[in-house]
Amino acid sequence: MVWFVIFQYNLLHGMKGPDMKEKESDRQDQRIGANPLLSRRRFFRTTGLAAAGLFAAGCGRSKNPLEATDILSATGQSVQSPSDDVIAAPLEALTRVATADIHSYDPRTLKAAIQSSIEAIGGPGDLIRPGDTVGFKINMTGGASYATRSTTDYGVSAVELYWTHPEVLRAVMELCRDAGAGRLIVVEANYDTPSYTQWGYRDVVDALGAEYHNLNDAHPYGNFREEPVPDPLTHWESYYLNGILYDLDCFISLPKTKRHLGGGITNAMKNSIGLVPLSKYQKSGGWREKLHCDDNLEATNSYAGFKNLVRTIVDLCKIRPIHLSVCDAVLTSDFGEGPWIRGFEPVSFNTLITSKDPVAADAIATTLFGYDPTAADRGGAFASSSMKTDFAGTDNYLRIAAEQGLGVYDPARIEVIDATVSTRVAVRG
Repeated sequence: MVWFVIFQYNLLHGMKGPDMKEKESDRQDQRIGANPLLSRRRFFRTTGLAAAGLFAAGCGRSKNPLEATDILSATGQSVQSPSDDVIAAPLEALTRVATADIHSYDPRTLKAAIQSSIEAIGGPGDLIRPGDTVGFKINMTGGASYATRSTTDYGVSAVELYWTHPEVLRAVMELCRDAGAGRLIVVEANYDTPSYTQWGYRDVVDALGAEYHNLNDAHPYGNFREEPVPDPLTHWESYYLNGILYDLDCFISLPKTKRHLGGGITNAMKNSIGLVPLSKYQKSGGWREKLHCDDNLEATNSYAGFKNLVRTIVDLCKIRPIHLSVCDAVLTSDFGEGPWIRGFEPVSFNTLITSKDPVAADAIATTLFGYDPTAADRGGAFASSSMKTDFAGTDNYLRIAAEQGLGVYDPARIEVIDATVSTRVAVRG
């Protein structure tokens, strides 16, 4: 039985460059408290019992007395808190997440780290069988024009800042092919053709003999498929999708781990918003405004709209389940999903997060930014004060996804495995 601790630890400490500004006090209050003596790897490798950001002193102790506090179960239900003089029983891990330290996008290094991570969570055997068709959802949000400005404004390529890195795509596709996959299909509802052709994705797809499908087009089918949502969480009772998504035996999400104005966190599950065609959910702009609105398709930048957005994320994951998530937090961004968001800035965590449970992957990704994934609605990463621009706040969709049976969001029930591959070289005399 594995125990875990959510430490009072601001994971941003020491991870941003020295030129990064300190967060405003009201935003710091939303984050898990800082402990500068605790490294990122030690955070993930230390075991104990998660309980609302508290940790026990004394690393050798096998049981932790907890202060009185509510503990959330994996389903989001409140569990009676132990009193100060009661020893809490350990919680059984229900799912696994692998993390790996990595400091570059070198192809060989990436592939080794991702392979180690997949093996750590049980290997690919239950995901891919010989001849299977495997789909890979990448993220190219915002289009080529913003991607070009990324290099100019931040000195960092879009693929290192807020898009899926093509070398991550290459490594995962190669591993799937090695596992016996027959047909490899890369998908995204991209804003424009140059996004795909000029940032390395087409080169990777062509090199591996794979296919690319722009989900804004119904091809290879004549029409979009209207997929009903079981027990829908919003006024959308069905969604239009390219039928190719239902030709897949295995579906893999390859997000860039980021913050999001509207969702709070964007990672494995939020990546699914890019499955639906722009033409079906636009109002006037080049983005899916209708998914960000209230039930009357109004109030785009509002709590009412964002409540619908996060529930749409969950509903899309219900009708097109994610089997594996490989999340890039090596080089990424904070305070927004792209450079069009005020306050958006580069950040590096030098971390890969891999899981067969997309909810758990998103929960651990949330801790990277220093937030408790079990936070209340409009709290933590979902609070208005957690962004540098106007944000109405939203509901904790990790909890909603767990309640819908999509996975585990409570770190107390997640076994986090360090899958870092040693890069030491033995020198023989």
